[in-house]
Amino acid sequence: SDKASSTRRHENPSNFTKLLRSHRKDARRSLARMFFSPLSSTMTVIAIAGALLLPSLLFAFNTNITTLLAEFQNNARIVLYLTRDISDSQALEVSNNLLTSNAIDSADFISNEEALLSFSEAAGFSQIVADLEANPLPASIVITPNLAGLAGLDQLAVRLDQMPEVELVQVDSLWLRRLAAISELIVLAARALGLIVLLCLCFIIGNTVRSHIENRRDEIKIIKLVGGTHSYIARPFLYTGLFYGLLGGLLASLLQATIFLSFRDPLNEIFNLYDSSFTLPLLAPAMLITLAFSGALIGWLAAIISAYRYINAIST
Repeated sequence: SDKASSTRRHENPSNFTKLLRSHRKDARRSLARMFFSPLSSTMTVIAIAGALLLPSLLFAFNTNITTLLAEFQNNARIVLYLTRDISDSQALEVSNNLLTSNAIDSADFISNEEALLSFSEAAGFSQIVADLEANPLPASIVITPNLAGLAGLDQLAVRLDQMPEVELVQVDSLWLRRLAAISELIVLAARALGLIVLLCLCFIIGNTVRSHIENRRDEIKIIKLVGGTHSYIARPFLYTGLFYGLLGGLLASLLQATIFLSFRDPLNEIFNLYDSSFTLPLLAPAMLITLAFSGALIGWLAAIISAYRYINAIST
């Protein structure tokens, strides 16, 4: 009895099993049709990959700039130039008092004599410095802040500038501001380019799907006459858009990884020349997978819009 019941289930599969088989059959046929026209399919995939590559490179580049910016922010310094009338003992006391603030990691006092000696050794002007009648350099305190972001750095600098012992505050943040401005510009450019790419991909994939529909116009008319629904007719074309988008996304991921590998060593050499510990990391697999599936999703959505539009326009 159990064997007979199992046989009946095998001979009469459920609706879900039938639907799954139908989808699998349509997917295979769509993929086969793509391989039957290799030249046009290859050109379409390359066009999709090129369109996806540009914004993805910008986003990946901005991710590395953000990481680099965070490293530079951790290395930011604030220099306090003290007044002339302050003694070394008073300046040292000010330096120790600054360490009580949670916003400051370290405070290193540099006397005017140490500053003059360091200047003469660094600049090679030891003879000129020796001829000076008085030391023109003030004592200073070099502060390493414990803050994230340029806004906190500026607020700390304003607060330190109000100290009576401080004559001038110098914040080493010019390059940070430039890098932050470049990062914001790249984000805006990537978003605008992403929108343009989305429209272009919808046009490319939609036009490809329309071509496939036109090639099967007579077949679609017959399916409509026997009662085939629009969703049933559109299904193979949806898989066509999905496969085009997926293959384009995979090719874009491969190209992006190749570009990063090509530029990684030269860029790391540049960072080393500037005494930076930052190294350009390898692309995360999740980023490459996301790019591939983004292409598949865009292809599917573009195929939906195009397929239903042109199928509705075919009259029986």
